[in-house]
Amino acid sequence: MPLDERGKIAAAQIAFYAPIAGLALYLVFRYALRRDAGWLFLSLFSLTRIAGGAVLLAAQLTEADPNLFVAAYILDPAGLALLLLSTLGFLGMAGQHTYSEIPRVTVIFRTFGLLTLVGLGLTIAGGILGSPVSPNTGTTGWILRRAGACVYAVVYLLLILAFFGTFSYRWHLRSYRRNLLWGIGVALPFLGVRIAYGIMAAWSSPSIFGDPLSSDPVLSKMNPVVGDWIFFLVLGKIMEFLTAVMFMIASTIMAQRRH
Repeated sequence: MPLDERGKIAAAQIAFYAPIAGLALYLVFRYALRRDAGWLFLSLFSLTRIAGGAVLLAAQLTEADPNLFVAAYILDPAGLALLLLSTLGFLGMAGQHTYSEIPRVTVIFRTFGLLTLVGLGLTIAGGILGSPVSPNTGTTGWILRRAGACVYAVVYLLLILAFFGTFSYRWHLRSYRRNLLWGIGVALPFLGVRIAYGIMAAWSSPSIFGDPLSSDPVLSKMNPVVGDWIFFLVLGKIMEFLTAVMFMIASTIMAQRRH
């Protein structure tokens, strides 16, 4: 079976995320997690996108197992949790030896992380219950997927507030950590667009296969499976890729020590 537009996007996704995953994993092992978990979660996010692309390619090329489509469609929103966690990790990295050492800030960041994991659990459960794997629980699955998308949105808004809160410490930071914070600020709007697209995608159909679609013409175009693939590419894939690239640039090039 020839690849459709989403299959071609999946192939490109593997190619584009492979360098990010490799570099992030190298940095994780080089620094042995001594710089918080930003690179760890960024590497896991990149690996999730590579795995999702590979699974979708296998599903389209072989048609041997319909459950491969289910796995690919669940990995797409689930991976967003890892990008939120990497944002949290890089905020912690920027504040090493300053605000990250404040116990109250540590508790707040951990709470944000737990909320993100709740969203991840809701998204995965909703994807399974809204698929042919569990055909009699479609409504429950849709509710859970929408709840998961809303949790992601809440976490994103909390991260925005945390960013502005940490930005008040900018003059207490060394210049290279301040540059990292600036880089995070540049990446946040891209992440916000991706979160907004995820919310619209969750409301676009009660099924992860997009059948039936919402009667709203805008929401129906936002479905990641059968909606307009241009929106899927630009608002979904490109936005999250730009976020990942910006995090990598901010945490390496921009955050270099200059003596």
